[in-house]
Amino acid sequence: MRLRTTLIHASAAGLIMSPMLGLAAEQPISNLGLIGAYNEYEFNSDNDRIDGRDDDVGKVGIFYNYGNKMTGGPGVIFQIGANGRYGERGDDEIKDARADLDLGMRMPLNNNSNFDVLVGVGYDWTRYEMDDRSVGDVELSNKSPFAKAAVGWHHRGNNVITRLEVGARYSIEGEAKIKLDGVGSETVDLDEKFNPYAELNFLWDSGFTAGLYYTQTNYELKNRQDLAQNTELESNEFGITLGMAF
Repeated sequence: MRLRTTLIHASAAGLIMSPMLGLAAEQPISNLGLIGAYNEYEFNSDNDRIDGRDDDVGKVGIFYNYGNKMTGGPGVIFQIGANGRYGERGDDEIKDARADLDLGMRMPLNNNSNFDVLVGVGYDWTRYEMDDRSVGDVELSNKSPFAKAAVGWHHRGNNVITRLEVGARYSIEGEAKIKLDGVGSETVDLDEKFNPYAELNFLWDSGFTAGLYYTQTNYELKNRQDLAQNTELESNEFGITLGMAF
């Protein structure tokens, strides 16, 4: 009788706890890790002192995000995150950072796969510092809020969760400051641009995370100025991320 009562209590506890355990598996998580990236920069301008400058730069950085984009089931998903990267090539230096907030809806395709639709907002900042003996020091700083829209595919396997996201960031009311050594500096508005991106991320049961990404960012001055004449900086970045979820 005692054994039967114990089994009944255990079964009842299991029935009560099962949904809670399933929900816990889909709760938001933190993800912290490292970034390794390769950038192709192309500088175009009517100013002959800086036109035609192309650089390939390796960068390293860190990232942190919090949300349930990787763990959530059908329903509302979200993520907030930030990252920073640094690179140098010879005497040239690149510094950039991004923060963003995503909110979306996840809809089931089958038992293991889901389709995501997301929107978001964020902020981009980059500084490109060049040291050229022929023209002197050149510094270009860009900052821009952005809106974003994306679609995603989410798959929950036996030991790993896979997620693919493809979308675009739309820069809004960006600002650029260009500074030429011995000449002066000028601050101008940036054109509003669509900047495409794609990312593929993995989360293992062990808590280990990894990802691949590509993003294009185009900074183009809205108006012609005496110093920064029709200046444009295009960046194509390919990167990997390695981290731990907790």
